[in-house]
Amino acid sequence: MTKNRRQFLQYIIAGTAGSVTLGLLFPPASQSQKVDLEKLCSSSPYNSQCENYLPGVRAEDSQGKPIEVSALIPNIKPGIPVLVKGLPKVAYLVINDGPKIAEYGINPVCTHLGCTVEWKTERSRFECPCHGSQYDAQGRVIKGPAKRSLPLVTVIVKQNQIRLVERKPAIDPRSKVNN
Repeated sequence: MTKNRRQFLQYIIAGTAGSVTLGLLFPPASQSQKVDLEKLCSSSPYNSQCENYLPGVRAEDSQGKPIEVSALIPNIKPGIPVLVKGLPKVAYLVINDGPKIAEYGINPVCTHLGCTVEWKTERSRFECPCHGSQYDAQGRVIKGPAKRSLPLVTVIVKQNQIRLVERKPAIDPRSKVNN
């Protein structure tokens, strides 16, 4: 009987110690998986958890001053991209009718060999100074040698700020079919 009791107590102690150790090594999912607000609010900026959170980096003008939506909107024309700084490289804001800032911007890195394309207002297109690739106002290829459209970035307009997130938007607006 004593041997059985001793063995039972050893099993209980070993089981308890093992459970405590596993609990410390692998905490419950609710504690170990904190919400990544940057990721959540970049893809769903109107989520209730993102009410006061501003994802990404603030868009700046050529002098490095933050751009306020209220100051930009009266001075922009639909169809003419606006060059801004804020990401490691510059980006172009897409301006829709209204005028309204689109939820995506264009990363001006040519998909042919990585040169920086420039917006040519007089021709209403982006042009690569290196090898002559041309893109429309949404960054789609209209003349090679580039074969792919310009990459997109996510643009979030909130609290009178324009924020840039170096990630393509959840939905590529260029893939929409116009009816």
